[in-house]
Parts: sequence; C-alpha cells; structure tokens
Amino acid sequence: MPEIFNCFPLTVFKDTLGLPTGYRRRLGECAVEAWEASSKAGQDRHNAWTGDRNGVECLHHEPEFQELFRALRERLQRYLSALSADAGRLELFFTRAWGTLSERGQKIQRHRHNQSHISLVYYPLKAEGTGNLVFHDAEPANEFTPGLFEPHSLSEGLLTASNILNSELVNLPVAEDDVVIFPFKAYHATEPNETDQPRVSISADVVVALKDAAGVEYVMPPVRHWRSAEGF
Repeated sequence: MPEIFNCFPLTVFKDTLGLPTGYRRRLGECAVEAWEASSKAGQDRHNAWTGDRNGVECLHHEPEFQELFRALRERLQRYLSALSADAGRLELFFTRAWGTLSERGQKIQRHRHNQSHISLVYYPLKAEGTGNLVFHDAEPANEFTPGLFEPHSLSEGLLTASNILNSELVNLPVAEDDVVIFPFKAYHATEPNETDQPRVSISADVVVALKDAAGVEYVMPPVRHWRSAEGF
C-alpha cells in the first residue's frame, strides 16, 4: 500500500491566556486610544491601522501591559519546550510591541517580521466575524509546477480539491484572549473584518540570544558581550 509522509511542518503555538475580562478590555482601550491619537499612517479602507507604523511600538515598556507580558513570557517558554529547545540556555527579549485595529472591510496584508526571531499576536478584543489569522506558504514544498496551488487552479479545474497537501494558505481560527506564537519567517495576514466592531490585537517581536556562548557556534551571542562600534 502507498503511504504519504508529511515532512517539515510549520509549528504554530496557540493558547488562551486567561486574563481577566476587565483587564483585557483595558488593553483593548489602550490600543484604541493610540489609534485615535495617531496619524493613521498606512490605514485606508482596506488596510488596518498598525501601531508600529505610527510611533506606538513600545507597549512592552508600559506599566499597564506588564501583566500581559508576564503571561506572554510564560507561553514563550512553552513554545520553546514544544520545539525541544532548552529554554534555560536562551534569553528572550521583547524588542517591539504594538496594537493593531481593523474596522469593517480592513485587513492586515501578508507580511513577516524580518527584524525578529519569534513573532506573536494576542487578541484582547475579538468578536465573532472580525476575521481570523491566515498563514501563507511562499514556496509550497509540494508545488511541482509554479502557480499550481494558487486559488485560480481550483476554478480552472487544475486541482480537484483544496487540502493540506496543496494549500498555500491556512486559516487559523482565533478568539478573544488567544495568543499565537510562530517563527518570524512565517508569512501571515488576516481576513477582512466583516462586522461593525473593531478587531484589536497586540503584536510583539522577540529576539533570542544565548545566556552563555561557550562552546556554541550558532544562535545570537549574549547581549552582555555586545559593544557598540561607536565606542572605538
């Protein structure tokens, strides 16, 4: 009998933080307040507002967000454990954190966070119908001829069905209080918000460095060993 082996999966970690409802509402309000006060660069009828493009990318330094980031730190440890990475040898740094707001018809276009190692997104406010998270495979491993797995192939009859073996995107359902963690290289986007309620999320970038580089060739060296070139 023939067998199918699926190799090299992308692992996406999802969990519910269990933060109190009132606190989640306050986090969402902070993102909305930042949106209201910003220039709304990059936002239009189709594109969501993102705080990283509007000078609001340091939420991890805000006192009101500390409870959130303590919970995120613990989930990051679980993510590393799922990948059998020794978290005790690694130091994690939140380098950027910002809110996003999507109104009706708006979405976040496909992108990835090349300036980080790990990306995450948390949903303090997310009503049903406001759109899910979508992961894109830029180079599907099974696509034996270019363009075969693009959506038009179904309507043109080149594919008889869409499944996990021939999909270039995966829709990941997310709900309020969910966090999703994944490697920076994973292209991702969102579905359009189809309601009159805003979808609010908080994204963060994480950089990983060794605690001790002795005997280790790879992974970023300890930050304490760094020295600015301006100091010479």
